[in-house]
Amino acid sequence: MWGISVRMEFGTDYGKCSWIKNLPMAGVFIGIWALTACSSSPQLASGDRSGAGSDYGATASRGGGFVASAPKKSPSALYREVNVNKNYIPKGKYARAYRRRMNPKYITIHSTQNYSAGADAWRHSKALNTGKLRAYKRKGGNRIGYLTWHYTVDQDRAVQHLPCDEQGEHADFDGPGNNYSIAIEMCENRGNSREATIERTAKLTAWLMKEYDIPLRKVVPHYHWERKGLSKPHKNCPHYLLDNGRPGAKWQWYLAKVNKYYKSITSGSPSVIPRPAPSTTVATRSVPTTQAKPVYTPAPPRPTVARKPTPRPTPKPKTRYHTVSRGDTLYGLSRRYGTSVSAIQKANGLKGSTIVNGKRLRIP
Repeated sequence: MWGISVRMEFGTDYGKCSWIKNLPMAGVFIGIWALTACSSSPQLASGDRSGAGSDYGATASRGGGFVASAPKKSPSALYREVNVNKNYIPKGKYARAYRRRMNPKYITIHSTQNYSAGADAWRHSKALNTGKLRAYKRKGGNRIGYLTWHYTVDQDRAVQHLPCDEQGEHADFDGPGNNYSIAIEMCENRGNSREATIERTAKLTAWLMKEYDIPLRKVVPHYHWERKGLSKPHKNCPHYLLDNGRPGAKWQWYLAKVNKYYKSITSGSPSVIPRPAPSTTVATRSVPTTQAKPVYTPAPPRPTVARKPTPRPTPKPKTRYHTVSRGDTLYGLSRRYGTSVSAIQKANGLKGSTIVNGKRLRIP
């Protein structure tokens, strides 16, 4: 991520009821009753889509209506899988010389670009806690003279350096990336599994989304934040999740992984439980033959034919345009207008990612 002297860029079986042979008939009936009472539930048939046979949990044992199914796992279970170790930078010292409050609205993903053999999450934590990660403090640049972020993740654990309601100094100086985002650094030290690190980071990201009500569209790479005043305002970070230095297929792959874990800790679809149909049998009492009265069974209700709703014509979307100005990128425009880079390229006949100042682009 950042350059310093030590290269820290930062089954169950059926119930077994035995039969006693050669019992009288009364014993047989008792045995049948006992079998039904102690047998386990039979296995579900293949393709059973009932509540018990689906991924969305069981239905209620009685009653009716909608019953919300339980999530596949709890948020706390996912948090335990991440293996978070809290080791905060000391209050009042170094990057926490004074508290800078934050209401997190984004999650920013970084990679350390520190390839030293021992540069794992604990080593980065030690460097932060002893003030080793200094930075030049200047107006319009680093505001506190130190680098700092919230989590560092390696193949085995995640270490938390700051509370998530405090600002870090990791993205865009006095911009929204530092002021409103939780920062996660992924380790790249030799011997560290990148695959395991990405998996752990995706789980942590999903948990933070749930904990702080942050939508998936606000999970962004460091690249997303413009560092004003630098010759390369958009950093190639995390470099191995970008395509040619920009968000593309690799970044979408990572977001899909995060979304999978997020859905695993949120409630599934409600299960519909039909209420039992009312009985049409009419109860009668015994009367003498001379007083017998006819029993009337109500006629079945007339079938109702559901009317198909008249489809409404889909309104034609309004055409939007954007005039390119300095600093605009296709990725930035896709985020601003809620579309995709490929859609903008197709709408304007663009083959690459280069756009010219003053050009009027059609936004699909």
